[in-house]
Amino acid sequence: MSKLIRTDFHVHTKHSLCGHPDATPWAVVRAAQDAELEAVGITDHLVTPINFDRPRLVREELPEEPDDLRVYVGGEAEMHARDKPSISREFAASLDLVVFSASHLHNIGPHVLHGLELAEMVSLILDLMWGAIETGYADIIAHPFHVPDCRFPFAELVGAADEVELMRIAETAAETGVAMECNPRFLRAAPEAATWLFQRFLEAGCKLSIASDSHHPRGVGCRGPEFATEDELRAIGITEECLLRIEERVTRAS
Repeated sequence: MSKLIRTDFHVHTKHSLCGHPDATPWAVVRAAQDAELEAVGITDHLVTPINFDRPRLVREELPEEPDDLRVYVGGEAEMHARDKPSISREFAASLDLVVFSASHLHNIGPHVLHGLELAEMVSLILDLMWGAIETGYADIIAHPFHVPDCRFPFAELVGAADEVELMRIAETAAETGVAMECNPRFLRAAPEAATWLFQRFLEAGCKLSIASDSHHPRGVGCRGPEFATEDELRAIGITEECLLRIEERVTRAS
């Protein structure tokens, strides 16, 4: 049986405020090699223009690419509203890949993170997912329904989602080639909710991107007890055929 976790397209370095000081670009590359990955995506946060030099800094620190690993330098952009992405199409064209968060509600404001009730928050997340797809330059939607520092846990947010609306979003993502992130951490922490969510994406024909959202090199490649294993991922129906092949979707920026 071939290796299922062969790529990790959502990794942060020290250039993100949440990144560990040990997470230098080269440390991320070495960790990806240790995990025997085929490709890694460095996707530091791009919340406001003050962050937009991060991909350049990463490229400057990685002047050469290892022979045994493809390195994509992209970013994790934000949907601040359905029609308000944090980066433009022109800036996106300078990146190798674009991961969009539709659930970092703290970046919109405390009135959203702490003021919305469950149904309102889920409705907003779905709306932001639509917005990410509608940009036309999203490659992956990051950690669907994971809202940091939220009083509603992941399982409650998933459980409150309108299945019909979610399937419409997933089917549109499948039609336009946008992948949904599958973080094995959520399958380990909330197996019922994560299984239901990931299987809806599979049912819609949506490609999945198995990714760690790691902020420290040790997590690159979804390694560690907090991540579900490849066997657990396969048990819910995830196979190699379900996975995003980023090289089929993007051309590396020069």
